Order: sequence, then structure tokens, then C-alpha cells
Amino acid sequence: MASLRSTITRLRRRTIYRRCLAAPSRAIILRYHSVGEPDAVTTYVDPALSLPPERFREHLRLLRRRFRIVSLDEILKRLISGESGDRIAAITFDDGYRDNHDVALPILLSEGATATFFVTSRPLEQGRWFWISELRGIVPQLPSGRLHVTGLEGVNVPSLAGERQPTRRALTRLMSAMSEQAREQAMDALAERASRARGSGLKGTFLTPDLLQQMVRQGMTIGAHTRSHPHLDRLDGAAFEDEVAGGKADLERAAGGVVAHFAHPNPGGEQRLDGRVRHVLEAAGFHTAVTSQAAPMTWRTDRFTLPRLGVYSGEQERVLFNALTA
Repeated sequence: MASLRSTITRLRRRTIYRRCLAAPSRAIILRYHSVGEPDAVTTYVDPALSLPPERFREHLRLLRRRFRIVSLDEILKRLISGESGDRIAAITFDDGYRDNHDVALPILLSEGATATFFVTSRPLEQGRWFWISELRGIVPQLPSGRLHVTGLEGVNVPSLAGERQPTRRALTRLMSAMSEQAREQAMDALAERASRARGSGLKGTFLTPDLLQQMVRQGMTIGAHTRSHPHLDRLDGAAFEDEVAGGKADLERAAGGVVAHFAHPNPGGEQRLDGRVRHVLEAAGFHTAVTSQAAPMTWRTDRFTLPRLGVYSGEQERVLFNALTA
């Protein structure tokens, strides 16, 4: 049964990717997270979300044979004009890991490519680490049994560390609906139960304002990805606007320029596009917003729900790039 589901998923992805490549606008947006050697990234990001450096370079070279790599501003121009033109592709990164600067940026520059980096602003502003990265380190060290932490009641921690990925996903979903204060309190409690110091092993894993400014000077674009990477649809109005508009303001101070593009956060592998978001995005001055949903892009595509093709290590990546080379 699992094998059948895997085959169906692979065939469905292949169909979606081919439809995306054949769309009238002839434009695609790719979504990455991290580039680094597997043993270097595993402490702060799921290795499935990261690509080895030479594999990323291969991606860029493959893309350049079929597409012209452009900025999101040019994608927007194509949507507004409604013209098909040549094939264009935009590269984006989510979250704000330091390897985006240290590893991905030199490869992009050497291959003559540009990218947009969507950065969660709170860890950048505070000089800290990403809370999802910290959760990744805490869960394997939690004692087994049901959690008795405010907001996380009833979550079960299996006895075997190898069976805890569903637990981490459940915690991510629950904590992404919390206020920042409540999330920090929950993280304090989890770290105590895991006998683990807050931020252990995560120093220097996130971008800093200086690095952000270097990326801008080298031709990269900075986009907003909220302040704390929550599920926006689960927040009240004030918190919702603070995450969207506040994250933009944070990044404009840090990068020293206008931030015009937004990426909807997708914590825990879910995405719900809240009906309030378009009004808030327009009021804040954003030009586009990208999603984590794969779909064809045409001149009718809403600029605030632009689809992206996610790039992950393993089977999904192979399906995508088999479609690109077909």
C-alpha cells in the first residue's frame, strides 16, 4: 500500500510539474531552503530541505539551458504584460539560514544567477536562531510519554527517537499557532524536559543584518517571511498584521532598502491562505507574495498567491528535474 501511494504521488507530481512547464506564461518559481553538506546542515535543518553544493550548481546549469534566470520583479512584469516571451525562472530561498550566504550565494554568483531570499525577521533582529531549528534538536532528547506543557497537552513522545518525526511535526503545528511569548515559554519547558540548553549547537546558523546587506550589494533580493514563521490563519488581526507588516519593516531596517516581496510561511507542512492576507499585503506595500503550492503560472495568476515548485532532496527532486529535462 505504501509503495502504491508513493507511485501515485510521484505520478501526480510529474503531471503537475509538466503542466507548470507548459503554462502559457512560460515562467516558474523554484523554492529552496538550504544548501550545504549533509553533515553540516543536520543540526539546524531537515536534510530533506537541503541540497549539497555541487547538486545545487547542477540545478543552476540545468535551468540555464532551458530558462533565463530572472528576479521576481521580472516575473511580475511578465504577469502584468500577459506576454509569453522566452522561458524564465526565478529562484527563491525560504527562512534565512546562514548557508544561504556562505554556500548558496557564491554558487549563484559564479553561475551568473540571481535569487530572492525570504527571511524570517525575528531571529535576524535578535541575533538568535530559528525556533523550528531548535525544536529539531530538542525532540530527540525529550523523555518518552505524553507532554504536560501549556498548549502542547496530549502530544505523545514515542520511546524510539527514530519514530519522533510525526511528534516534531505536531509540535511545529501547535507552536506555530502560539504568540511569540507563549511559544518561547513552551520552548523553555521543552528544553528543560530535554535537559538541553536553549539554542544548543545553533549559534551562527541564521543570517545577520551584515550578511543580508552583503547579499543585496551582490545583486540578490531580500523578501519578507513574517516575523516568527507562524500559521497566519490562526492569528488574530493585530498579531496577523504585526507578523506581515512588522516583518517587512524589520527587514527594511536590516537590509537598508525596500522589501517588496513576501513568502507565505508553511510551518509543519501545511498551508492555508487566509482571506485577510491580500488586504494586509497591499496595505504594507508588497508587490508579490509566493506560496508553497505547485501549480501552473499564467497571466491570470494572482500576484499575491504565486505558485512555486519546491525542491527537496530525494524522490521529489528527481521527479522535478526529470520533468525539466523531458
